[in-house]
Amino acid sequence: MWRACWLGALALFPLAARAERELTIRAFSDEVRDRVVAKVAEALGDRRAASAEIAGVVTFVGEDFLFLQRGDDGLKIERYGDGPLVAAGDVVSVSGAPSLEGGRILLRAKTLEKTGAEPLPEPRAVTRDELVEPGAEGVDVNWLRVTVEGRAIGLAERGFVLDVSGVPVNVMCADVPGFLSDASHTHPKVRVSGVVEQLLDPSVWLGRAGYVMGVKLHAVGIDVALVPDLAYLAARRTRLFVFGVSAVSAALAALLLAFAVLAVRQRRRLFRSRTLMAERKRMADDLHDTIEQHLVGAGMLMKLGRLKEAESVLVRAKREIRDIVWGLKNDDMMRLSPAELLRQLAHDENTKGLCRVDTRLTGLPPQMDAAQMRDLSLIVREAIGNAIKHGGAKKVALTADPGAGGGWLLRLANDGTPFDPATAPGPAEGHFGLEGMRQRARRLGAALSFAQRDGWTVLSLEKTEP
Repeated sequence: MWRACWLGALALFPLAARAERELTIRAFSDEVRDRVVAKVAEALGDRRAASAEIAGVVTFVGEDFLFLQRGDDGLKIERYGDGPLVAAGDVVSVSGAPSLEGGRILLRAKTLEKTGAEPLPEPRAVTRDELVEPGAEGVDVNWLRVTVEGRAIGLAERGFVLDVSGVPVNVMCADVPGFLSDASHTHPKVRVSGVVEQLLDPSVWLGRAGYVMGVKLHAVGIDVALVPDLAYLAARRTRLFVFGVSAVSAALAALLLAFAVLAVRQRRRLFRSRTLMAERKRMADDLHDTIEQHLVGAGMLMKLGRLKEAESVLVRAKREIRDIVWGLKNDDMMRLSPAELLRQLAHDENTKGLCRVDTRLTGLPPQMDAAQMRDLSLIVREAIGNAIKHGGAKKVALTADPGAGGGWLLRLANDGTPFDPATAPGPAEGHFGLEGMRQRARRLGAALSFAQRDGWTVLSLEKTEP
């Protein structure tokens, strides 16, 4: 039995220790709370303080508060309920109960009565130390009218921020002067008169030395003045100079851009005009070099009574006209690269089913102008058409390789009846197809030649320069 009692006591020992620890923590909390309550009770113990009536001149009016000052003492008044409208300079008598805010005692008004008016107290010029150390130099400047100087370092939501020898002061000002609009860039030096409000560390109520956690300055726009400052004026003039130079540069740039646009448009119009004239000349050359000669040859053959041959020449003229019209209608194809254009021509021939055209095109330039593209395409169309119609070709191989000096070499081989340009009929017999191919080759700056290789007729078109 005694053993069971000892065991029970040992089991309860941790609980007792934890209860003792809980009591110690609770005692600590109660002690701290008692110290705070004692400090507050000491401040509010006087009945006159618990329900006071205080008079003074109004130095600033906020949305739901105002500041009073009498001599070197200031007080913040919290207003609630209905009451008369007051303004800075009014002398009022306020009754109410004390309250706490940020380590300071203020008065929560129950009644407020205006009793007169008098000039505002002269603001006291304060130093950095007086702003951050309550009671420095024997004067507590909290809630008094003061004057401070510093550099405006930027705008805030409800005012601007002032740097007073390294101490940031939030200036609460609803109507910020316009010269502070670029304060974040120019940092002008200003002088501000208003009511200072220091936010204290609440530890002051625990008997420790308190310190200022933040500084506000309640002011109106007319109490913010610009202090002559060479650095600010230099920065301001520099910004104005830069702005002026930027504006002039922008105007000149806009003017130059307008001239450039006009020049580009004029150049485009000139290019279109020259292109149109070149196209007209090319059409005239085509009509003169081929169609006109076909028609003249057909007329001569008809006079000689050789109607069949005349008919054949007219058929060729019709085909030439068709090729010219085809070139005019296929502007979209002219926007392709030369290799893409020739592959499209090969595809069209393969679609007809009369002959198979294989391509291997690696040496052609990436781009040619429209006139060169038409000449190249018409040479290839003429060569393939002749190989099929006159040579009975069933296979055509179209290849392109890089040539000498940066040029290119195009070959068109067919397995049809061998073709010898030396014995082929020419313009005298009313055949202008080969002559037209040679003229187009000259416009391309290329040499046209024929050869026989392993039973294949090979047309070579070689351009030696890019």
